[in-house]
Amino acid sequence: MKHAYLIMAHNEPYILERLLKLIDDKRNDIYLHIDKKWRDFDFEYFKKIVHKSNLYFTDRLDVRWGTYRQIECELLLFEMAHNNGGYSYYHLLSGIDMPLVNQDVIHDYFDKNNGKEFICSDYHNKALPDTIDRIKYFHLFVSNMRNNNLIIKVIFKIFHKIFLIFQKIFHVNRLKKVPLTIRKGANWVSVTEVVVDYILSKKKMIRKVFSYSVCADEVFLQTIIYNSDLYDKLIGYKNDDNFAIKRYIDWKRGKPYTFKSEDFNDLINSGCFFARKFSTKVDKEIIDKIYDYVKGE
Repeated sequence: MKHAYLIMAHNEPYILERLLKLIDDKRNDIYLHIDKKWRDFDFEYFKKIVHKSNLYFTDRLDVRWGTYRQIECELLLFEMAHNNGGYSYYHLLSGIDMPLVNQDVIHDYFDKNNGKEFICSDYHNKALPDTIDRIKYFHLFVSNMRNNNLIIKVIFKIFHKIFLIFQKIFHVNRLKKVPLTIRKGANWVSVTEVVVDYILSKKKMIRKVFSYSVCADEVFLQTIIYNSDLYDKLIGYKNDDNFAIKRYIDWKRGKPYTFKSEDFNDLINSGCFFARKFSTKVDKEIIDKIYDYVKGE
């Protein structure tokens, strides 16, 4: 059965092109969301660089950091792929990720681990208060808190803090009506049809619970799965164990760290299949080195 690659891209055409070329394989279908803010995206050019996979473009959303739009975008990708159906694995990636191995390695590994879910989460730990607060309270000004205008950003950060104080005074708790044990982890996953089908069946509940939250893209999938009978199938159990989901993401040196040329050996020897993040503004050479390495495997 085929794999579905679900990609959320908002900039960096050079990285996206190389990512697509490395996953272009007759065993894959590719689903691509291009952020609405990416106004000069060349759809015709990108259609021409994918030859072996089927390439599908989703409707475009204006995705803002920390808002429910992040979740909405992920659900859009999952749903479009699920409607085509029949995939053994769904891999959620960003447009600034790079594969570290070729498709033979990836398909062989997931064939051998067929049926296992690769979701990183803090399932064995008590959720931290700040994680619960992301969902417990209403967060209405998130999209304005990263505005390029410093004055607007500061004003809405102040509004946000004041609004939170009032909610705490009046004991607001959005989780009272939908009691869930909150869990958190990376939003980049590799999951089977079973998980995707279950997540999509909970779309109404997801919107009810996670709308007006902040950074809930790191919470919603882990929480929904934990509060189901599916969570015991997971390999990744620790919140910082991205290696369990075959992703190399360095949170110790950045938020996350942007890889450079000197990290090449660490990347290819990491045992991971994907890494994020990369930037042509920081180091273009590492992107080319990884591309050439994976192509030559």
